[in-house]
Amino acid sequence: GLDIEALLGLLQGRQGADGIEINAEALRGKALTLNLATPSPRVLTLSLQAGDGHEVSAMLQVRDVTHQFEVDRMKSEFLSTAAHELRTPMVSIYGFTELLLMREMPVERQKELLARVYRQCQAMMAILNELLDLARIEGRRGRDFEFGTVPLQPLVEQTLADYAVPDGREPAVLDSAPGDWVVHIDPGKLQQVLRNILSNAYKYSPMGGPVQLRLRSHDGGVLLQVEDQGIGMNPEELAQVTDRFYRADKSGTVLGAGLGMSIVKDILDLQGGELQIL
Repeated sequence: GLDIEALLGLLQGRQGADGIEINAEALRGKALTLNLATPSPRVLTLSLQAGDGHEVSAMLQVRDVTHQFEVDRMKSEFLSTAAHELRTPMVSIYGFTELLLMREMPVERQKELLARVYRQCQAMMAILNELLDLARIEGRRGRDFEFGTVPLQPLVEQTLADYAVPDGREPAVLDSAPGDWVVHIDPGKLQQVLRNILSNAYKYSPMGGPVQLRLRSHDGGVLLQVEDQGIGMNPEELAQVTDRFYRADKSGTVLGAGLGMSIVKDILDLQGGELQIL
């Protein structure tokens, strides 16, 4: 029973502090976008079209575009963060190569700078590879996975045998309860998951301590547990650990782009698995 101005007035009242002024005249010329704050945050586009002149004098078209705006925001945020993460090693590479070109220095000093450039190139390649992994996973949604029914314990043992443990650290130990651990998975992708988790287990336990793996029956399936003696996380950090580019360590001393656990979650989701971090 409201006329158009009364309805627009109600919508305007649901905007936040930075809301725009809307009226029928403004809507006749173009569509307007409203950011509603209540009862829940929504993004709407409104446009006013002329009616048939008889039974309908005008038609107000309202579209909920919240999802599109959120996707665009996430894309922009992702690109901005990715550019920042890539810029960090690139700045070092640029600076060290400039020193090598502009200054005469002893051979040993040159080798030292080239070693730093090489390490930064490795860091950049790791970020690019993880970004490509994420893009493939999102684009193909598991269509390129090569599923097979395989025994899990030999696969885990092979991954541990091939994993390069950091200098000064002991290899991870596997404790497997008696059982026939046969699973339907993509073996290569599961090995990637395990390598990422092992990498975090060692990186985030800088004071050392054992890294242990356990295979157990769990709710009709299989539980593969990885335990380290790391720095720990509070509930807020646990809630964000699979977010892209999120890193619990803010000191910058732990290498990585914060993409590993996001890849782990995506792969497990596509294989019908579940990730729990305690």
